[in-house]
Amino acid sequence: MKGIYLAVLLTVFTYVFLATGIEGPHCFHFTWPGPSISENEIDCGDPDDDDDDGDKPFKHTPCIKPLLFQTTKPNLTDMWKNNEIKEDRMKQMDDGSVCVKFTYMYNGAVINVSYFRGKVTEVLPVTSGCYVQYTEGYNIEVCACKSKNNSMPCNSTVRNTHSLLIISVATVVSLFMYKIFVIP
Repeated sequence: MKGIYLAVLLTVFTYVFLATGIEGPHCFHFTWPGPSISENEIDCGDPDDDDDDGDKPFKHTPCIKPLLFQTTKPNLTDMWKNNEIKEDRMKQMDDGSVCVKFTYMYNGAVINVSYFRGKVTEVLPVTSGCYVQYTEGYNIEVCACKSKNNSMPCNSTVRNTHSLLIISVATVVSLFMYKIFVIP
């Protein structure tokens, strides 16, 4: 009887190991070229290619194949929940890599977004956080993160720009409530 229990236990552990341990964390891996680009207008070829005329829409931004053509920016949370993410739009994280979301904006509007696994470096390697560069009317935002096993890739998240405001308001309200209800 102990042998049967041991065999069942080993089978369960083997299944759990194979089902959850091998896949590991993933990153989204594709580009949404923007609402005004159609499939026949874009090529993700090498922007430094000598044969190029230099006016590709992705001259200074990453262009990650496959491309996702739709009129609105993809809602990755909904796509993930509805199992609409194809396997070719995901990559397993490598050692030392992070999931990256590269957003190119003009006048507050998103022009294009690329999601991929890669490396982000300032002085040291960056494993989490968002960084914005302002250039000639354009904003380039790069967010890096590390995904967890068997969960939605983290490079779908949006940078929280209001966290300092929220913390400040919560602190003021707490202090105000403390002053009102504390009777000397």
